Amino acid sequence: MSPFTCRSCRHPVLGFTILLVSTLFLASYLNLEAAELRDEIACKEAIRRAIEAIREGNSRRFVEAIENHEGEVTEELNLRFEALSQKITQERIKFAARYGEPLGTTELVKTEKISDRFLRFTVLDYHERSAAVYRISYYRPRETWTFHFLNWSDDITTLYEKTP
Repeated sequence: MSPFTCRSCRHPVLGFTILLVSTLFLASYLNLEAAELRDEIACKEAIRRAIEAIREGNSRRFVEAIENHEGEVTEELNLRFEALSQKITQERIKFAARYGEPLGTTELVKTEKISDRFLRFTVLDYHERSAAVYRISYYRPRETWTFHFLNWSDDITTLYEKTP
């Protein structure tokens, strides 16, 4: 059995899928205290800071950037930031073992908007043999935007345009 096969159902699973559920739980939990962003430009600026942090391999700064948090943090927030940044660091190590070292090139490849309430950014972090796909979503319940969701995978097939 391949290390990328689900033991219970014997179906192949892609790279990060095994730990994705716990990571998504942590990410969705984080959004309870996310700082608000005034507009879409501020969301894009948060993504720019996140890209820089992931390019440098700084998972903690990546988490702080997507959350739009600067300055001092409470103990509870610090624990949540640390848990997610450790998870991201662990997954980046596993990704490097499968796909080679990071090339130091990270880019925003897609921005999507659903109505005027959801905004999703897709970022690629290139490695020697593939790229990690990060999807970061923001939600605007009223006047301001807030971090909503983070996931990542090694499945780049979803990025290709669908042909009619």
